[in-house]
Amino acid sequence: MNIWHPSKRFIKRIPNVLHRTLSDGIENFPKFDPKYIRNFSIIAHVDHGKSTLADRLIEIGGVKSSLPQQLDNLQVERERGITVKAQCASLRYSYKGSEYLLNLIDTPGHADFTHEVGRSLSLSDGAILLVDATQGVQAQTVSNFYTAFENDLCVLGALNKIDMPNANVRTCKMEMSKIFDLVASQITEISAKTGENVEKLLPQVIEVVPPPQGNPDAELVAILHDCQYLSSPGSVLLTVFIKEGTINSKDSICLLSSGKTFPVREMGVFQPEPLPTQTLSSGQLGYLILKVKDVGDVVIGDTICMPGSTVEPVKTIPKPKPSIFSGVFPDEDTDFRSMKESLEKLVQSDTSVSMETDSNQNLGKGWNLGFLGTLHREVFEQRLAQEFGTSIIMTKPSITYRALLDNGKIVEFNSAKDMPDSYHVVKWEEPVVETTLIVPGDYLASVISHCMSCRGIQKENSTVGEGRFLLKFEIPLIETVDDFYSSIKKISSGYATCDFEDAGFWETDLTKVDVLVNGDKVDGLSMIVRSDEIREVSMKTVKNIAKLMPRELYKIIIQCVIGVKVQARAEVKPYRKDVTKDLYGGDKTRAMKLLARQREGKKKMREKATVKIPRAVFRTL
Repeated sequence: MNIWHPSKRFIKRIPNVLHRTLSDGIENFPKFDPKYIRNFSIIAHVDHGKSTLADRLIEIGGVKSSLPQQLDNLQVERERGITVKAQCASLRYSYKGSEYLLNLIDTPGHADFTHEVGRSLSLSDGAILLVDATQGVQAQTVSNFYTAFENDLCVLGALNKIDMPNANVRTCKMEMSKIFDLVASQITEISAKTGENVEKLLPQVIEVVPPPQGNPDAELVAILHDCQYLSSPGSVLLTVFIKEGTINSKDSICLLSSGKTFPVREMGVFQPEPLPTQTLSSGQLGYLILKVKDVGDVVIGDTICMPGSTVEPVKTIPKPKPSIFSGVFPDEDTDFRSMKESLEKLVQSDTSVSMETDSNQNLGKGWNLGFLGTLHREVFEQRLAQEFGTSIIMTKPSITYRALLDNGKIVEFNSAKDMPDSYHVVKWEEPVVETTLIVPGDYLASVISHCMSCRGIQKENSTVGEGRFLLKFEIPLIETVDDFYSSIKKISSGYATCDFEDAGFWETDLTKVDVLVNGDKVDGLSMIVRSDEIREVSMKTVKNIAKLMPRELYKIIIQCVIGVKVQARAEVKPYRKDVTKDLYGGDKTRAMKLLARQREGKKKMREKATVKIPRAVFRTL
């Protein structure tokens, strides 16, 4: 059985907790009254210094580490330099003669992980809004601020990287004041890298952020925030938030969705290393280690209570609607059963991924997974390989279209095989996203031109500071799937940023294009194409397939068709034996007969042979 294997650094951290006694950490960690607890998050655009600021705050809390980005535990996070999963740390901080417990949550900054940000903010009572003084307010800064605003959180402004030569403190403060209605004089100027003024933030958190609402003596109500499978078979580490009541180290708890009871093997807090404690009480973030046999018993967002309790389930953030879909199938060297188990565990810890069974004539049984974006999809595939050692084939991403049928029904579909017959369709619709971009004035015209070329309709153009503009476009989602983000970065020399929000559907004209290989339809390569792009897409597809197909003893003909009408065609030339090499003179009709016999044999071979499509074709396309 495949067991989740964390990164090398996390291996040192987690499995060891199973071999410690509770007395190792209990004596050094007191019980806190909720009025001395503060739960807060750090929110910012990607690369604005969230993880570095978290490191400095953890150091102020008395934890020293020689490694940077202490809260970035996953291997993919350290390789890509981004935060994928929200991580927490409990800091002890003395202020005005009292000791406080500050629960810090570091959040992702990329647009594809906004659901993770929302889940973290739902457990917080306040947030530090961090802005890079060299870049100013960016698109994801705006998005994360409004997420915090919707959760009714107290927001503290902080301006990072003031030690940089190109820092523009005055302009950035004006932007934050204008866009977020923050008082410029109350925005803290810091350098997370050097630690300058960082110590000023924690007193502000204590003064401004309210304590959590809850009663430690009430009946237990906790929220299951995250889960991680440990190297010991069946052992699961649950990250939990105690909303009401108290859990003791020798208690048994009940997971409300399954109704099953589990004894607590260990419990504690993150500092950010797991530190065992005797209790977890109202307002605290911590962990529980359970022995769970069935993967389905652990559900992120579930309510935890005492056995026999009659508490109502806590309402949590609903699962987001996926924006792109990909078929996932086992590679030739991957066992189907172990892949299923690995997928279930990873999907279980990433609640924004949807999973449905799927099948393909060429690739066999698999699953159709839904993601929030292309980066989310890439990170998921990378985590599957790194944490579980599972190699997969992932098909080209698709999106959800809608069809209004002649009987009045509306059908949604995200693959060509589920596409309804065009004879019964009154109207096709494609999803649209509202794209928010913040662009320097020097690149404004180029960015607008690119958005227009992606069938975008401009909705807003306003200034957000000196020489910077905020643009809003409605753009079809399919235009943003492949390389829209990278194109915007390239056009603007990396200075422009963008964020996406669902904006409904547009009417469009769609056609199903099938791929034939020697006359046989290949289901996994069928495409949903806009009518005005049929010729271009078909030509590109057959050429790419022809490059990837291995040569055989017979000709391979690749076609893109709509019904019976061929839109594009390519050939893979066969291997050809020189049947005339033994002829020495004589009438040329002898050579013609041998060549004709060879052609006839290859024709029969092509008619009887079944072309095996290499998995590299599906993986590459």
